[in-house]
Amino acid sequence: MSSAAPLSDALLSDPLYLRLKRHLVESTGLAYYDDKDGDFARRIGNRLASLGIRECGLYFDLLRDPQRGPAELDALIAEITIGETHFFRHMEHFDALRDLVLPDLIERNRTTRRLRIWCAGCADGAEPYSLSILVKRDLGHSLAGWEVSILGTDINRRSLVSAREGQYEDWVLRATPEDVKQNCFFRQGKRWSLAPRYKEGVSFQYHNLVETPFPSLLSNLSAFDLIVCRNVMIYFAPELMWRMIRQFHDCLVPGAWLLVGPSEPNMTHFTAFQAVNAPGVTLYQKPDQAVPTAIANPVAPLRAALSPLPPFPAISQQPDAGLGVPAPVVESVEPTLDDIRCHLDRGEWENASACCERLLKTENLKSSLHFQHALALEQLARHDDAERSLRRALYLDRNSVLAHYYLGVLLLSQGNLRQAARSFENTVKLLGSRNEAEVLADAGGITVSELKRMAQTQMEIITEPA
Repeated sequence: MSSAAPLSDALLSDPLYLRLKRHLVESTGLAYYDDKDGDFARRIGNRLASLGIRECGLYFDLLRDPQRGPAELDALIAEITIGETHFFRHMEHFDALRDLVLPDLIERNRTTRRLRIWCAGCADGAEPYSLSILVKRDLGHSLAGWEVSILGTDINRRSLVSAREGQYEDWVLRATPEDVKQNCFFRQGKRWSLAPRYKEGVSFQYHNLVETPFPSLLSNLSAFDLIVCRNVMIYFAPELMWRMIRQFHDCLVPGAWLLVGPSEPNMTHFTAFQAVNAPGVTLYQKPDQAVPTAIANPVAPLRAALSPLPPFPAISQQPDAGLGVPAPVVESVEPTLDDIRCHLDRGEWENASACCERLLKTENLKSSLHFQHALALEQLARHDDAERSLRRALYLDRNSVLAHYYLGVLLLSQGNLRQAARSFENTVKLLGSRNEAEVLADAGGITVSELKRMAQTQMEIITEPA
């Protein structure tokens, strides 16, 4: 058989077909294919035909191969994921962001002058770049001098490579207003290239919503003001969607917003949010105050096994005289690393940083302390200080895999691809001789195997030619 069509027919009768399908659905969350065997077999058949493989058992062997398996899984994911998107898709969503969500966030963040946005399931980058255009064109006057970061993540490595390139066919710009097309893009042959200004502040990294932990300080997936995850969860089973919405909730700061696709709203899944209606769209806002729910907080991002600690007594919140604003007050009790981790788990970045600075006066040669300080500093938008702390941690301990990986994440967000790739490469090398089942301390339950795969994927995306 030389064509994929007859091969896909044969796959349906292969005794291992259902096992292969179940494995892939569990790895990607794509329950969309549960009742679409014909489509699923056709897509798998495309891969097998290109490899000259005709049996599911042989393909399983390939996927389990430690050398070839990861790359093949990436190729298969590219085949089975549905990444069709275009600029300014569902324009009413962007109207709501411009008229309601972003003005609210601007008012809330006037003190920090910082906005953090995450586009989960960003495909080829049209969505995060649409947000960048919206922010800089329509709200540029209100955000002058602000730091606005937009992170796009996806499971499809090829899509991320295309996203970083920022070049698109006419079809992807079909809903883009003509004036935006002419002012924000320029022609390069048959394609449109996004102007460099709108690529600034936008970064991309690999993330599997089903298998990769989040919230995660290690991957810088926490403390967002806005999360956009549209037309992604509709492909997932209801229980996975419910879990994911809980995780998004814990990735948001109080008062932050979640925007999902028009077919995804289900009020039973969003009970921890306040629903806000706008023309043609329902938005979800995380309440300013804690809501008593059974939602677990997986933001124990770097200390999942840490048992709850009492509030750290060395830093207390007391009103500032004359202003009535809570401010950290240093007391006499000496902080510990566990206290710092507890503050990080709670999102108390100022307190965590203050504890680190105090402890560093006497323990400046402790690599793990500089690493914890870097985590807090990055969340406070002190990027240069965070990088210095990470490099200090690595100077003291060249084998600190978490410091290498986190440095790669920071450099990637800054567009420093070459050095980011080197940091991820160092991570992979250091993990090479360790037990793959070992759970890494202070990594939120991530194993050696998982962190190695995360670093390998980030490195491959950066170095793969567009």
